[in-house]
Amino acid sequence: MECKLRPSIHARDMMTERGISQSEAIETINKGAKKLQKKKIVSFQRNIVIVYKRKPCNIFIVTAYRSD
Repeated sequence: MECKLRPSIHARDMMTERGISQSEAIETINKGAKKLQKKKIVSFQRNIVIVYKRKPCNIFIVTAYRSD
C-alpha cells in the first residue's frame, strides 16, 4: 500500500514558487538524508529540503525549499 502525499497549501505554493516538482519531493522524502526537528522530519537531497510529518499512510508536507 502506498502512502498519500498531502502538501499543505503553503507547501504547495512554495513548491510551485521554487520549482520543486512532486516527484522531486517524493524522491527527497524517500532517499534523502533525514534529521528530526521537534515533531517534524527534515529530509534533504542535493539542494532540495522537504519538511514534513508522517502519520499512518499519510505524509504531510509542511514546507519545501532549495538550499544554497
